[in-house]
Amino acid sequence: MRVAFVIFKFFPHGGSARDLVKIVSRCRARGHQARIYALEWEGPRVDGVEVVVLAQRGVRSHVRQRRFAERVADHVAGHPVDLVVGMNKMPGLDVYYAADSCFEDKARTQRPWPYRLTSRYRHYGAFERAVFARESRTRILTIAPDQDAVFRTVYGTPAHRFRSLPPGIERDRNAATAEAGRALRTEFGVAGTDILLLFVGSGFVKKGLDRLLVGVAALPAAVRKRVRLFVVGDDKAARFQRLARRLGVARRVRFVGGRDDVAAWLQGADAFALPAYDEAAGMVILEAAIAGVPVLTTANCGYAAILRESDAGIVTPAPFEQGRFNADLERLLTADERAHWSHRGRQLAADESLYAMAPRAVELLEAVASGREPPVVSFCALDYSKTDPRYRALVPVAQACRRRGMNVQVFVGDWRGSPPQGLDVVVVPATAVGRHKRWLRRREWLATWLRWTPMGTRVGFEVIPGMDLRYIAAPLEASDANDAGPASLFAPTEGKAGLEHAPMPPGRNRKAVRAEFDFDQQAIVFAMVGGDLAGRGFERLIMGLGRLPEALRGRCAVLGAGRLDVRFGNAGRVFGLGRRIRVDIDLSPLDAIEAADAFVDLSYRPTCNGWVFDALAAGRPVVTCAAVHESGLVSDADAGIVLDSAFRQGDLNKALASFVESVAQRSRWSANAVMFAADPDRFGQADRVAAAIEQHARGRGVHAESLPA
Repeated sequence: MRVAFVIFKFFPHGGSARDLVKIVSRCRARGHQARIYALEWEGPRVDGVEVVVLAQRGVRSHVRQRRFAERVADHVAGHPVDLVVGMNKMPGLDVYYAADSCFEDKARTQRPWPYRLTSRYRHYGAFERAVFARESRTRILTIAPDQDAVFRTVYGTPAHRFRSLPPGIERDRNAATAEAGRALRTEFGVAGTDILLLFVGSGFVKKGLDRLLVGVAALPAAVRKRVRLFVVGDDKAARFQRLARRLGVARRVRFVGGRDDVAAWLQGADAFALPAYDEAAGMVILEAAIAGVPVLTTANCGYAAILRESDAGIVTPAPFEQGRFNADLERLLTADERAHWSHRGRQLAADESLYAMAPRAVELLEAVASGREPPVVSFCALDYSKTDPRYRALVPVAQACRRRGMNVQVFVGDWRGSPPQGLDVVVVPATAVGRHKRWLRRREWLATWLRWTPMGTRVGFEVIPGMDLRYIAAPLEASDANDAGPASLFAPTEGKAGLEHAPMPPGRNRKAVRAEFDFDQQAIVFAMVGGDLAGRGFERLIMGLGRLPEALRGRCAVLGAGRLDVRFGNAGRVFGLGRRIRVDIDLSPLDAIEAADAFVDLSYRPTCNGWVFDALAAGRPVVTCAAVHESGLVSDADAGIVLDSAFRQGDLNKALASFVESVAQRSRWSANAVMFAADPDRFGQADRVAAAIEQHARGRGVHAESLPA
């Protein structure tokens, strides 16, 4: 593999430069050829690596960077490589190592609006969009937990383009001896009773050196006179020296420049602080911790989460408050917890994942260059509603694909609430007054996306042009297969009793949901779930309950999760149920089932209802009819009532009366449902569908006749 790395400025003590050297060294160890392009280069060259310095003229840095990017593109065109990896954001990258935070977010939140009129803003914004825009194909290597969140919020970057890297601490950071630390203290005149407070970083403004100087000045006099702050790093120190003089702490601060003996400084330090304004990772935080130095940092540093979890220091929360930081600094230097923080940091050093960045990064580069990346699967459900049974399988199948190592994105017309962890949900931005018009515009938007952006294997939950595969909820829906084009069909096997997917975990508890809708805790609640409740026989259920004797009717209530036509608004008054009929389109189906004593589906025409599975697993008896595909499960489980026809209102009325009157029968059905659902052999449909999708995604093909069992 031939890899070209690009960096604007290489200097030996920079975090990006150090990471670049680690990755390049690993590439060479794996037998790959590496080339480095740089706009500026300081320090020695990397042994055995071709270095191409393309210095550019220009007063402003962004002008030089633009010209540099053009020169790199020209040079790569004449000297081809398999992969172009950028340590800075710029056009033309195959992979970007995300050592910097989101420029656009900072421009919006930390700068006045006139800044967005400048040429500098336009340049950096364009370079960042070239990497993170939806239509870009650049892979992004993130170096800290949740680093992708801001970029995805600003640019809508698909989740499958992000690859997470572990930290890449250099093992020699805690290899120095205690004697080396004592020698440094002696060299710089630090007494044994002094507190050596260490700051390491190049970029004093960004890394918050001013905050630290203010904090030192605010220390109690007895503590402040013992503190010696040493600033290690390459940057312009004059403005911070002036600040130290104004604060009256200049005699307590010393700038020593960039150093190669950071490990010895860590051994000699009593405490370490990095109160950064903006820090994507902050490797030095972990380096200090594993050396046994108590650490103070700010929550916006990428590795602050690891420090907090390991309990190896203090994390000042965001938004930053100088007063809180001052108190945290005093605690860092004087608290009895210092020994505990030091011990916990040294324990952290045993975690091998802290040193694995370079090997993992090269593995990912090899996968991108060879086309061996995990396949991308795009699920398209443009009319999605969480209550619609047609989409009951969407989340389980998508999560099963994730478990198999595939990258998953889900295109929907609407999504309420937070998506499940690991799923990249894209809400199609198409609006219209009528539902049919919205549906058509969503299809048009998706067709445009298909033309410009690779989506991998496309799985449709509806009849959508351009899909590779089609999921249908039950074999009885295969009558429209001809409308789906060449896509294969997935469906639960007909004639085999069994739950299609493992039931989802319940939401809120029964008592809380009932209280929300003012239902008596002793009421008999009938739950109905569906995209359109009218099509599920909502009016027949209300009519049947309305025919019950008043004593029985007064004990009943109906809870619907889904849409309901406004013409049913007075149903409670007309049929004597008052406010005991409650419908909420935003109600979770699982909450409706949890609150209920029975699950009901009285559909007019042949259909499916995947929520029957969850009702049985929750121990809820089911009242349904033969037109519902899952009625076979209810019969097999002996867990409810299955009517021959939904059109015989008299039969339904008798069944409801019997259901309400017989407590013993309801209890028996409930026990049968739980026992039926407890059989693990009844689950696994989602995994089998995911296996078939993976087979197609990896190019081995799947056909309708090979439906998963």
